[in-house]
Amino acid sequence: MQANAKRLWLAGLGLAGLAGLTLAGCSSVRHVAAASPCHDTPAALYFEEGSENLTDAGQQIVAITAQHLKGCKVREVRLVGLADPTGSPQTNVTLSQHRADNVLAAFVRAGLPVPKYTLVAAGERGSVTASGAVVPVRRQVDVTVVVDH
Repeated sequence: MQANAKRLWLAGLGLAGLAGLTLAGCSSVRHVAAASPCHDTPAALYFEEGSENLTDAGQQIVAITAQHLKGCKVREVRLVGLADPTGSPQTNVTLSQHRADNVLAAFVRAGLPVPKYTLVAAGERGSVTASGAVVPVRRQVDVTVVVDH
């Protein structure tokens, strides 16, 4: 996994990575309860321009997320496919749909149970501000894996 992608993903884990931490005092040892790995988990997977295929880093994020949530009761996977304003609006909607479909399929292949999913193909909507500036990072699928707590 690319170092930056891994750091960003791991930062989202919060205290879950502190499982099994033992603190030693002068005269006693205390165990801190491990945080549950089962919590709603967001991820953003980025794509090359014009591509609907996950990058190697994206594949690794899917695999790590699925492994991290193994044993959790997944309630829903929410996906929002996005595109930049390159190309026609209809092409960008189709591209963002394919990106989201491919991310969902990657989660299924990685063993994440997906009893329900919500998929939105937003295309290029929101990729240009009111003043005409292009939002730079829009070739992505935003994912939230919702679990029972």
